[in-house]
Amino acid sequence: MKRKIIILLILVFICLNGYSKNDDYDALKPLLEVYSLIRNNYVDEEKTDPDELAQSAIKGMINSIDPFSQYLDKQAYKDMGEDTKAEFGGLGIEISVKDEQLIVVAPFEGSPAYEAGIKAGDKIMQIDGESTKGIDIMDAVHKLRGTPGTKVTISIQRGNNPNWKDYTITRAIIKIETVRSAVLEDNIGYIRIVEFMGDAADKVKKILEDFKKTKIEKLVIDLRDNPGGLLDASVKIAEYFLPKGSMIVYTEGRTKDKRIEFKSENNPLFKGNIVVLINRGSASASEILAGALQDNKRAIIVGTTSFGKGSVQTIIPLSDNSALRLTTAQYMTPNGRKIHGVGIEPDIILEEPVPSSFTTGLYEKNYFDDFAGEYLKIHPEGVKNNKEKKTGVKVSESDVKVLFKKDVEDELLDDFKKFLRDKKEEIMQQEFIADREIILRWIKTSIARKQKGRFEERRVAIENDTQIKRAINILNVFSKLHALK
Repeated sequence: MKRKIIILLILVFICLNGYSKNDDYDALKPLLEVYSLIRNNYVDEEKTDPDELAQSAIKGMINSIDPFSQYLDKQAYKDMGEDTKAEFGGLGIEISVKDEQLIVVAPFEGSPAYEAGIKAGDKIMQIDGESTKGIDIMDAVHKLRGTPGTKVTISIQRGNNPNWKDYTITRAIIKIETVRSAVLEDNIGYIRIVEFMGDAADKVKKILEDFKKTKIEKLVIDLRDNPGGLLDASVKIAEYFLPKGSMIVYTEGRTKDKRIEFKSENNPLFKGNIVVLINRGSASASEILAGALQDNKRAIIVGTTSFGKGSVQTIIPLSDNSALRLTTAQYMTPNGRKIHGVGIEPDIILEEPVPSSFTTGLYEKNYFDDFAGEYLKIHPEGVKNNKEKKTGVKVSESDVKVLFKKDVEDELLDDFKKFLRDKKEEIMQQEFIADREIILRWIKTSIARKQKGRFEERRVAIENDTQIKRAINILNVFSKLHALK
């Protein structure tokens, strides 16, 4: 009886979708034959459940197409709604599959995964000791998610290092602060879009309106490690910077009639100069926004090539309350550039500083936090501002000490070296010098967090970010060139 039902459903499916050719039907015959043979002859009857066999066949068919098309069983389809909210349980990472390998697109800032040190581009080789080779993306999601407070161990391979490292991370309710802002030096606005979810577009609009009141005319948009989100949010935010009628993005499908265009329907809120920061953790909706601003010549893109996820997945509900997530089109930038598999190339390539294994080892031993605690016992006022205005100094014998006095950052590094020596830690001088900016940033942010909390830590992190500093320089150069015209 069940066999007849399955055959009937397949015939209905074929007829409804216009596939009545004999070769299409003939192609399904072996599938039905194998199903029947397994159901009637396989030695372990418990493994011949009709639903499980059908789902396995469906998953096998979909997995042969691309890593983004997925079969969503009833539970997965129900759970999918969580992905478009700004709150859910888990580790706080966006994952994808590339060449049958599970990889981290980006960790969400402040999440358990972020705090544990998980990075964009990390390969997840195992979850709780089980290999992830060829894993279905939804299966991986279910393995990583769980009851808040429970732990999961993921084995990570980073870069070309053949050795894996285990990270045991405690699951938590993930609350994503989708957008943050600040005012940088030289009255430059800064907007960090963490993800295009929830109220992201409304928050960006409010920030731009506030910037307008304070006459901010230069802006840094930070899309680094932003894994994407909702297309609608990305399009709305792009409209805030583009003239009415500008192309934002369009889709190309199997046929020309599948093309859908998204254009700006309103006048821009911000007309000043913009620098957008991207990296390999910038994906999907992030790439749509960066590509739109780049092609419309509204921003300079700075950083490294983005992830390259620009395909359109359509959710098609099925009769049993499951669903098919099927790739039906690809996103194209206004100038017709393909995003998927290529990414957005920056106008100015600026690699993110990567710490040496020596400095990473110090971080993993918690030395930066420990030093911060010791430092604040002696200096409860925290780190002094190293950007005090300099006045003219008349050189005399009595002023020699003043002229050659170490600045705040040199003194901070000297104190940190003394701390490491007290811990009997060998200091690799070459690595210490090469990683100077990274070490200073980690020291300062640790001190800021212990002294005043997360908000101050973020402010200090922005202030000491080398890529943000470069973005500020670029905007100031543009302003000077404009003033000369």
